[in-house]
Amino acid sequence: MLALMYCNYTMSGDSRVGWWDGRTMRRIAGATDTDELVRRGLPLRCPEDSVVERGPVEFLPAVLRPSKILCLLRSYRAHAAEQGHEPPPAPNFFAKLPSALLGHGRDVLLPRELEGEVHHEGELAVVIGGRGRRVRSEEAIDLIAAFTVADDVTARGLQKGDAARGWPWLRAKSPDTFLPLGPGLVPRSAVGDPGALDIILRVNGAERQRGNTRDLLWPIGDILSGISRWITLEAGDVVLTGTPEGVGPICPGDRVEVEIPGVGLLSHGVRMER
Repeated sequence: MLALMYCNYTMSGDSRVGWWDGRTMRRIAGATDTDELVRRGLPLRCPEDSVVERGPVEFLPAVLRPSKILCLLRSYRAHAAEQGHEPPPAPNFFAKLPSALLGHGRDVLLPRELEGEVHHEGELAVVIGGRGRRVRSEEAIDLIAAFTVADDVTARGLQKGDAARGWPWLRAKSPDTFLPLGPGLVPRSAVGDPGALDIILRVNGAERQRGNTRDLLWPIGDILSGISRWITLEAGDVVLTGTPEGVGPICPGDRVEVEIPGVGLLSHGVRMER
């Protein structure tokens, strides 16, 4: 079941923001995108002056202009093990570039020059609603504006080669389109306990990943607190909380679905870059 959420989308070439229930999009007047709504504060109810769209819409990423996207490193023990690593002793993270963002229903583009496998990584994503520096774990949950669904697409062959040379992961993690994010934003207070959410990923209808955020090595409050010791979190920033075990290859022609009940169902295709 899809949650009610705020979405960025286009209709007839016009960028808009709306409230979506999985079937109907209602345009929200007086706002340009979800980034603006996050800064204002996301209400739990659709504005009364919203208008039902009468034509097809194309989704844009759940947020459009985050100042940064930070991703948890090996935050599920079983995923660390399947990659042949021990988990870090405390929350650690890497960056993914905003230019990698992709909207629900669109296609991940595999670069022509890329060699080796490209893997899916289904994840719960946190969208920050306010500024936070050195926040305590018990306060960090109040920084969250919303949750959404992500696929941290990774050029695994490139990642392993770069890591063996002591190089960063940026090339492997941040090609254009390598971060499907959406369909939209579900306000924090509408989600319930973010520490007990199922994460299911399917490729062409076959289940590949199934996990639960209760298996995270650290609570989400500890994750955000740990990040804020080093980097100031700001409204609109995105934090990917990590992926459970079961990551694997995706290929041109595949259809990937990442489902987090109560947060949303994200879908994207895969094709070669022209």
